[in-house]
Amino acid sequence: MNNIMSSTYVKKIYTTLCYVFLLCVGGISCHADNVNYVTPIVAGNATTLDWPEDMIQDSSGNFYVVDANKHKILKITPAGIVITFAGTGTAGFLNHTTAISAQFKNPSGITMDASGHLYIADSGNHCIRKITVSNGNAGAVSTFSGMQIAGYKNATNTTSQFNTPTDIAFYNNYFYVADFGNHAIRQIASNGSVTTISGGTGAGGVDGSGAVAKHNGSYRLAIDKQGIMYVADSTGHTIRKITFTQAATATNVTVTTIAGLNDDLGYKDGVALRARFNQPTGIAADDLGNIFVADLKNNAIRMITPQGIVRTLSGVVPSTDDNGTTNAMIKFNAPSQCFVSALGDLYITERDDHSIQKMSLKPNYSVKTIATKSVELKYPHDIAQDSQGNYFVTNRSTHQIIKITADGIVSIFAGSGVAGYQDGTSTVAKFNNPVSLVCDSADNLYVTDCNNNRIRKITPAGVVSTVAGSGTAATTNGTGIAAAFNTPYYIRIDKTGDLYVSDWNGHSIRKITSAGVVTTFAGIAGSAGYVNGISTVAKFNNPAGLYVDDAGNVYVADYGNHAIRKITPTGAVTTISGNNAAGTASNGAGSIDGIPSIAKFNTPHGIVGDAIGNLFVVELNGNRVRIITPNNFTRTIAGNGTANRIDHVYGLFAQLNAPTAAFIDKSQKLIVVERVTNVLRSIISRSGIEW
Repeated sequence: MNNIMSSTYVKKIYTTLCYVFLLCVGGISCHADNVNYVTPIVAGNATTLDWPEDMIQDSSGNFYVVDANKHKILKITPAGIVITFAGTGTAGFLNHTTAISAQFKNPSGITMDASGHLYIADSGNHCIRKITVSNGNAGAVSTFSGMQIAGYKNATNTTSQFNTPTDIAFYNNYFYVADFGNHAIRQIASNGSVTTISGGTGAGGVDGSGAVAKHNGSYRLAIDKQGIMYVADSTGHTIRKITFTQAATATNVTVTTIAGLNDDLGYKDGVALRARFNQPTGIAADDLGNIFVADLKNNAIRMITPQGIVRTLSGVVPSTDDNGTTNAMIKFNAPSQCFVSALGDLYITERDDHSIQKMSLKPNYSVKTIATKSVELKYPHDIAQDSQGNYFVTNRSTHQIIKITADGIVSIFAGSGVAGYQDGTSTVAKFNNPVSLVCDSADNLYVTDCNNNRIRKITPAGVVSTVAGSGTAATTNGTGIAAAFNTPYYIRIDKTGDLYVSDWNGHSIRKITSAGVVTTFAGIAGSAGYVNGISTVAKFNNPAGLYVDDAGNVYVADYGNHAIRKITPTGAVTTISGNNAAGTASNGAGSIDGIPSIAKFNTPHGIVGDAIGNLFVVELNGNRVRIITPNNFTRTIAGNGTANRIDHVYGLFAQLNAPTAAFIDKSQKLIVVERVTNVLRSIISRSGIEW
């Protein structure tokens, strides 16, 4: 125990975001090749956190942290405020009706039961303590199991004995304890009965049934959603896997080593038993089968994929893996434990930095400028793709439609280059500020001819005609040219061939059937505002980008309201992201990530969705690309807010300049159009877990 829990305190506060390059193993659902941002949620000194050892999070987002050297249980609120939850701060053993009057001695592990009560592996007192919790408030502290005397005895409640228990986990109404001094994994039933499921017969690295297996300093344990247990054998420098049946005897337990070699310390990434660790003291599992390890003496966070590949996420000095690839990464300072939150972020306790770090493990989206040849793009605004893979772009400054082949050759597809209104073939036709376009199943293009207040059609042969709109700026429903639009902006098509148009100055969403009948789908024509409800009462404010999903829902980038709206096929309008409760532009503007009630957008302009339900939104003035996940969580994936054209393999370090549209092509590549820099940018998700 002293070998593991000893080192010099060094004060260090992370003030910058850190990123690392990681290897990606094809087909593996892992966090490789992602940007891993490491930021402190508590970074201080021994007066705030001294020796944080373990943590658990409640449903309200509060963290409960055991601080071994403070002999306390601390609570960290979502706002980052640290308070004493239990313990006087003096080493001792005292149960009490008031938690802050109780005493602990070098507590090391913590878990929470289904009722929200906390259980502490009180290492120095060789027992398990319980803290009752009600509505987030601490109640009484009592002894749940163990008799405060080091030993090894299977019994009930306080007649049982442990030797320096360092971790505890709750799973399916049972508790599991890493009994460090006894080199054992113990089980506590709901009636308080203690049994041994593996080890307890001396130190070693023997695999086999629970009765035969030996552990070597079993320090931490984690149980995944399949009920498989993983153990960090710290002094054996290995990671063990335990399959077991609850309430069963040790003969129904199987222990195998999945990474490292017993008593062979070192640092090496690679395949399973070829990897090396140096006193791993922390372990956690995510829902995808990945295992995360806090490798204490290597000052590193390691990951074991479901296929048994060990990779370093962050930490250690430059070194090589089995493939000879060098890993040069930010160092941690004695990371002792890691915890996977409900949102998929990894939280890490650092002993010697007295801190808790948050590592984001979301997929990275790299940003790259797409090169084109010959004809330049001039104030491009939107993009579409035909069945042959050709791209078409609206060139607003030259009043033309540009064609880009798969190999990047650019040509003029339609438009004379002079503003005007004329139907005809190819460059004989005239447009006036074409903004948006979409391609149907027959490769016909439909274009919003903004300043002409018309919807135009271009056949694959380049023949241009007028589909709808009289040319008068108004919001009149009707058929074909009998209808009127007021600055038609974006256009999209559904599976049945119906078109949807955002009428910018009409503050409404219009629908055009395949027969050319134009109706107002949602919004009050000519009335800007912010109202959810049925289509005839809902209000928009300069609606811009549109996306139609396979179910017929229409998503609107509501530019003036800084919000993302959803219109169901029946016309019900709701806000899915963007905090604009007051319905004013000044209230809604911002680029804030989070749940719908917190998230904010800054002039959302273009929107598109992928096959798994993510929405991607570009912010014209915010110079960012945002993602809205299927559970409506909004996050920035590209751009730092500065208007510029800088490509980067890590999206949040890239810079964008007035992005107008987002489009997912046939190769599932996200393409962003930038009208100020006159370029197309590709944003590619690198291998990683889903959001």
